[in-house]
Amino acid sequence: MSDFPSPISAPLTFGQILDRTYKLGRANWKLFFGIASVPSAAIFLFYAALIGCMIPVIGPQIAAAQASAAHTSIAPPAFPPFLIVGMMLVTYPILLLVFALYMPAASYAATQADRGVKVTIGNAYGLALNRFWRYLWLMILPVFYVIVPIAAIGVAVIVAALLMHHSSGGIGAVSGGVGPAAMFFLIPLVMLLYVGLFVYCIWLMLRFAVAFPASVVEGLTAWASLKRSVKLTKGAKGRMFLVLLVVYAVTYAVNIVLMMIYFVVGAVGAGVAILAHVAVGSPAFFILIGLAVLGYLLVLVAYSMFSYAAYTTTLAVIYNDQRLRKDGPLLSMPATPQPGEAV
Repeated sequence: MSDFPSPISAPLTFGQILDRTYKLGRANWKLFFGIASVPSAAIFLFYAALIGCMIPVIGPQIAAAQASAAHTSIAPPAFPPFLIVGMMLVTYPILLLVFALYMPAASYAATQADRGVKVTIGNAYGLALNRFWRYLWLMILPVFYVIVPIAAIGVAVIVAALLMHHSSGGIGAVSGGVGPAAMFFLIPLVMLLYVGLFVYCIWLMLRFAVAFPASVVEGLTAWASLKRSVKLTKGAKGRMFLVLLVVYAVTYAVNIVLMMIYFVVGAVGAGVAILAHVAVGSPAFFILIGLAVLGYLLVLVAYSMFSYAAYTTTLAVIYNDQRLRKDGPLLSMPATPQPGEAV
């Protein structure tokens, strides 16, 4: 049995998109999971580094609790916020670079596998590296579509608060701030703007959902890829939203199952530790804590690999389906690049 389904020859229905995504992922799970292991490993290292920075704070706290004869609760020491901010400033740009490689690699592998073309992990990441700066810009460009509305909403809320405060003349104002009557109108306004921004972000995500598949398959620039995605998703956002909603439900269920397994294993380990009379603060205690943290990070990695592979495969199937709907049957398929070959 071939690992690759026959190319799409007719537009797919809602159910057919889900069925094809499932079969494609099942047949090529080693390829998709292998590509998804790169960002998952980056996330693993990020959380491992974050936990490592917390150890110098948590360790003395446990030792102090053990030394306390009364075993009274001890307030946890303040974790230096500059360490967290510093880690964010260092790791977030790194994660952005990692995903700028992962998204085109995963999109290329899934779109080509959906057409019956054999692709390797090296082929996929080779393509991503050859046009890395284009894909990095494609990661950054959509952010401006979110930042500008958020900034506009923030300015609007501040202006409204100032106008309400000025109109109230300071009478009934709380601590020199906005009065109760003004807050009665301002709080619902902020909530309405929040809901509107949430809906706008979903709509924007659907408009740009197939930008990466369009860029890697058609060789488009970042800006042209966004415009191409807008064209391909026109009239299909409702169907895409339902498909992605089902995929989200599946990934959420997988996460629940993984966490249940983790907690069951953890409960068994805790029971064994109690029966073995493992003392708090002993070397065995810290080994068990370390194993628990490692197990949680591995669950996070497994869930990340599954969810990343699920979404990119779904979007690849949607891209090929929408391209068939908009452009008609493809007369030819792009050749698979070899490692180191310019594409």
